[in-house]
Amino acid sequence: TRATIAAGGKGGMETLYSVSAGLDVHRDTVVVSIRKQAAKGKDLVETRTFATFHDGLVDMVAWLDEHDVPIVGIESTGVYWKPVVRELQLRSPQRIVWLVNPAEVKQVPGRKTDVNDSQWLSKLVMHGLVSPSFLPSQQLEELRKLTRYRTKVVGQQASSSNRIIKELESSGIKLASVCSSVLGKSSLAMIRALLDGDKAPSEIADLACGRLRKKVPELERAVTGTFSDATQFLLRQLLRRHDELQRDLDELDEQIRARMQPYQPAVELLLQVPGLDHTSIAAIIAEIGTDMSVFNSADHATAWGGLCPGSKESAGKSKHAPARKGNKYLRTILVQCAWSATRTRGTFWKQKFGQLVKRLGRKKALFAIARKMLVAIFYILRDGKPYQEPILPPRTEKQIEKQVRRHVAQLAALGFDVTVHPIAATET
Repeated sequence: TRATIAAGGKGGMETLYSVSAGLDVHRDTVVVSIRKQAAKGKDLVETRTFATFHDGLVDMVAWLDEHDVPIVGIESTGVYWKPVVRELQLRSPQRIVWLVNPAEVKQVPGRKTDVNDSQWLSKLVMHGLVSPSFLPSQQLEELRKLTRYRTKVVGQQASSSNRIIKELESSGIKLASVCSSVLGKSSLAMIRALLDGDKAPSEIADLACGRLRKKVPELERAVTGTFSDATQFLLRQLLRRHDELQRDLDELDEQIRARMQPYQPAVELLLQVPGLDHTSIAAIIAEIGTDMSVFNSADHATAWGGLCPGSKESAGKSKHAPARKGNKYLRTILVQCAWSATRTRGTFWKQKFGQLVKRLGRKKALFAIARKMLVAIFYILRDGKPYQEPILPPRTEKQIEKQVRRHVAQLAALGFDVTVHPIAATET
């Protein structure tokens, strides 16, 4: 379809581009409006609708090229924008592509149509009244697919493992009480031997390897039991599914390692940060890349990652607000890394967590550590410099007095009368 109308005056707004386009993307169609600034009077707007099949997208790009459109703004939800952006980047790499948040380009209620949306978006883009979202490169997009799918597979494997443990416990097989990992090498060998049913408990326990050899008597008690026919069937299915998921993980890790080769300098720098390993670094780079110029500041990066505290102010008073919505994948990864870092002895992160947890509680303190870690990652990637362990400043007299009062109050609550005196400095 095609329509040409005169619409949208200048209104005194600054014009960044004399020609722009707005794309309202849906599953089956994409509505494209090209806006050209007129020397006098209203802008000239032309609108067409294209199919989202490959030939339709090729025609769309050709039409944009015909009008020499230097910038397009795309409004979309879900994944419908991805083939559109890929075609634009492939056929017109010089064209600027802005992916905008639909919440920022809402029309007046009662006037919403696909044509109106695309024309309104073209006007906002022309005057620079929208903020583009972070648009990953094709290379990062491919890496992101793999790391996000890996997260799903790990979740499926954990669910399968929990079901195996449940079936063992319901049958009186107490491997979970003796082994730290019910699905380790030794435990799996014992479970399979139980399913075969041709070995005595002592022979099954003797399959233990490594440090589990010290627990053979306990293992013999743990594997004494029988399975019903239904349980045997379920366990065989669950073990087969567990093995398949492990093979999937191994193949995914191989693919991720291959795609991480261009980012090795950044990986070497980030490996110095406590709590980060190759898997988490790959997931972080897949979400934010290594070019930190896409973010205005470290605060911008933390807000985009969903690790920025929310703000709610009314009548000059700040009120409690939940954290802002952001990239849930990045937030989850960093919270997991923060948990690992806070359990590493002798690190700044463990000490800082110990300070924060008293005031904020465990969850909020962990959230704060995750934010600080993202700030550190931002500066490491931006400056290309090695990680330097932060040093906590020495406690002030006021902080020491506050801690002393807290300990004295705790002792008083236990029924002790305590008098505190400072230790005299030892002369040398």
